[in-house]
Amino acid sequence: MNPAKSKGQKLTQRLSFKLTAGVGVCLIVLTGVAAYFGIHNQERRSIEKMLQTSTWFSDTVKRATRYGMLKDQRESVHHIIEAIGRQSGVQAIRVLNKKGRIMFSSRAEEIGRLVDMESEACYACHFKDRPLERLPLTQRSRIFSSSEGGARHRVLGVINPIYTEKVCYSDPCHVHPPEQTVLGVLDVALSLDAVDQELAQSTRQVLIYAAAGFVAICMVVALFTFYLVNRPLNSLLSATRQITQGDYQHPIVARNNDELGSLAQSFDLMRRGIKDKTDDLEQSRRQYQRLFEEVPCYISVQDADFKLVAHNKMFERDFGYSIGRHCYVAYKGRTTKCPHCAVDKSFRDGRMHSAEEMVVGADGKPIYFLNLTTPITNKQGDIIAVMEMATDISDIRRLEEELKRSEEKYRLFFNNDPNPIFVFDADTLEILDANDRAASEYQYESGALIGRSFLDLTHPGDRGRVRSFLDGQEAFLPSVRQVRRDGAIYFANLRASYGEHLGRKAVIATTNDITQRMQTEQQLIQAAKMATLGEMSAGVAHELNQPLSVIATGSDYLRKAVNGGVLPEAAILREVAAELAGQVERARRIISHLREFGRKHEVAAENVSINDAINGVFALLGQQLAVHNIQVQTELAPDLPPVRGELNRLEQVFINLVMNARDAIEEGQEGGAAAEGLIRVTSAAHNGQVVVTVSDNGCGIPAADLDRIFEPFFTTKEVGKGTGLGLSISYGIVRDFGGSIEVQSKPGEGTSFRLSFPASQEEAS
Repeated sequence: MNPAKSKGQKLTQRLSFKLTAGVGVCLIVLTGVAAYFGIHNQERRSIEKMLQTSTWFSDTVKRATRYGMLKDQRESVHHIIEAIGRQSGVQAIRVLNKKGRIMFSSRAEEIGRLVDMESEACYACHFKDRPLERLPLTQRSRIFSSSEGGARHRVLGVINPIYTEKVCYSDPCHVHPPEQTVLGVLDVALSLDAVDQELAQSTRQVLIYAAAGFVAICMVVALFTFYLVNRPLNSLLSATRQITQGDYQHPIVARNNDELGSLAQSFDLMRRGIKDKTDDLEQSRRQYQRLFEEVPCYISVQDADFKLVAHNKMFERDFGYSIGRHCYVAYKGRTTKCPHCAVDKSFRDGRMHSAEEMVVGADGKPIYFLNLTTPITNKQGDIIAVMEMATDISDIRRLEEELKRSEEKYRLFFNNDPNPIFVFDADTLEILDANDRAASEYQYESGALIGRSFLDLTHPGDRGRVRSFLDGQEAFLPSVRQVRRDGAIYFANLRASYGEHLGRKAVIATTNDITQRMQTEQQLIQAAKMATLGEMSAGVAHELNQPLSVIATGSDYLRKAVNGGVLPEAAILREVAAELAGQVERARRIISHLREFGRKHEVAAENVSINDAINGVFALLGQQLAVHNIQVQTELAPDLPPVRGELNRLEQVFINLVMNARDAIEEGQEGGAAAEGLIRVTSAAHNGQVVVTVSDNGCGIPAADLDRIFEPFFTTKEVGKGTGLGLSISYGIVRDFGGSIEVQSKPGEGTSFRLSFPASQEEAS
């Protein structure tokens, strides 16, 4: 039943009435049954008491008339019976013989009358052929109705047999034979009017008490029902009405600790659950409403006639209030339905659809819409409306056009860049894109590089370097051997940047052919070597004079011994021969080193020891420096990791630095600096780098010249004493091997060059 209608319920529909009525009916039934059995028992006890009284009364009458009957004093018996019969409550007293004739009676008119032997009073003894002589009291009594005396009332009749006594057949005046056991019966009828009145009074009292108890119990039940049932139920009904009306704020209080209290707690738990769900639903509704109203696109709901039944604020802001208008009129500037209407498709098949439309705005410019539609159904699943979300994609279209132009510009720059450009996957090195210059440089057809590995274009000996370079996300890798399609090898500098391409981690790499530059550089290096050899000639001559002098002395000794005919001892000969052989080997090494230094080498990077390059330099220049009164100090760390480079070119770098240090020391000595020059060279490993410092105590470099010392042909020496290419060549060699060179100098105190090379991660070949 609807809680809102509970106040208008009929009384008979109320639970309290039903409970009270039910309890009342049960009370009536139980009270009626209890009263019936109580009255019945009282009646039974009263009848039993009356039977006892009647028996006593009948025996009293028998004793009172016995003497008169024995003496046959009929008048006396009549008087006694009449006197007793007039007593209150005595209905009748009769004496009947065995033939059924009334011999004596309190009613004179009955005397001498025969009674029916099958009547109620006689049938108990005479229902068989032979009359019974003795019967229990219950069978000798009867209750019947009588109207004598006016009102009809009940009468209790008791038959008391008169048995034969000895005097009855032995006395001369009596003629009863001895075998006649029963002479007659005494029939006493006592009125039960007093008993009936008492029973009626008791019945009235029982009914009154029952009615009072019924009323009292019903009132108690009604009160208990009101306080224990109605009030909690009314509270629950009131709460349900509030819940029905959407009021979930008022808690439902359990008034009792019984089932109704548990029900109230359950209702309150349900209320809280409904409140939470309703709050969540309301929050969702607000969110969806806010989304509907504030989403940055045009949202409308249209019926089957394409009329607007709802729209959001943005729609109303830009197109005005349009409820009831056709959608194509409201904001599409048409007079008829759109040719490819997505709303119509959703109405027809009940599915989501999308369509792109172009309309002309008020300013005459085209406006592009992307329309998304979805059907709205009722409970029966019938489509009642379609929601259309129209997004203005005009800016996107313009951006697409700009992006297209940008893409064309990018392609123009990309394909017309003078250097090969590659875009490849950072993990697999698969080439994703390459410009036209890359295809022509590596002698491939346009597009043939796509899908190949970038390492396929690298010489096998340099693939490890390239892989390490890319894994470390470095920016510059010099002097990498590249392989064209025909197998030709050339040198290139590799530059890389890292980012994403079409959602994949990618590398953008450019290669710059430096083969011609390296060849030119080699020529310059070779020319510098020749110039260095020319400068070292005096020192080399002095260096060769020592072993030649020893050889000359030994050979002169042997010649004189042979000419004198005196042969030296074998031990002396062995010692002289060993010394001669050692000096020859020393001279051979000097000449070999000079030849190796002066020879033109192929440019190929390999694992080399930086200490070997330093020691080789001082093997050539040590004596020359000593001639110039220059002391050399070396602190070379043992077990340095190798670096990628070429030994001869690294020696050229250190020769250039040492020769510049020598010239600076000599210039400083001319200017009054320290009499003894000092060149100090150290090597060490630090943070994955091999670091070499070359320091001197020469004249130093002016601060204004520090930024230009690595420029080609820049020199501070006098004309004819320097080409200005030494430091420039050294700088290029260091950079080609992935290193760096820095300089610090103070005029009058000296200069320090710091060279750093990345330690090689490859095993020495």
